[in-house]
This record gives sequence, structure tokens and C-alpha cells, in this order.
Amino acid sequence: TLGWPRFVDSTARAQWIYNGTTFWSFDDPALIAEKMAYVKAQGLGGAFFWEFSGDDSSGTLTRAIEQGLR
Repeated sequence: TLGWPRFVDSTARAQWIYNGTTFWSFDDPALIAEKMAYVKAQGLGGAFFWEFSGDDSSGTLTRAIEQGLR
């Protein structure tokens, strides 16, 4: 929502925004869904996240993890 240019690394499936001085890396529900599909396809035991202060009050990102692992 900051209106900064958004970038996505097509190999790592990592995204970030950068305004020339400030760099933020983050996931959104669509990238989380991709990552959870990878977890399932590889037969991994689950997923984790480092911190979730960027999630909203509805738990949109946490819910994307939960739904992606079903």
C-alpha cells in the first residue's frame, strides 16, 4: 500500500519493495500459497515463519499457511 516498486525473484519466490533507501521483504497470501504447495509437493513436515507482525487482525497470512497445508 506504500506505492513503492515491487519486485519478485522468480527463482526464490521472494518479494520485496524498495524506495531507494528503505528495503522491505514480505510475503502475501498468493506467495504463501505457492510456498505451501511446495511444502506439500516435497513431502515436508510443515512450515514456519520468523515473525508475523505484518499480518492483519483477521490473520490473513496465518490463514494462508493453514489453508495451504490442508
